[in-house]
Amino acid sequence: MIGQLIWNHDRPDIAFDTGALYGGLHCGDCFQCRVDERWLNVRLEYANDWVLIHSDGSIPIRYGVLVRI
Repeated sequence: MIGQLIWNHDRPDIAFDTGALYGGLHCGDCFQCRVDERWLNVRLEYANDWVLIHSDGSIPIRYGVLVRI
């Protein structure tokens, strides 16, 4: 399923086209994120702020990007 990464109260979440929410993401959750025209396999972690960990390191979250779970 493809959705959009959003901020929902106190944590990242995914909003789907249907209007449904994933229900809140937690540390260790894995999914794919669309960055620079490609899908990256990422893991969500918290280190002073929410970050996405991938094979080349970490990137700060960009809310509004497409995610696939």
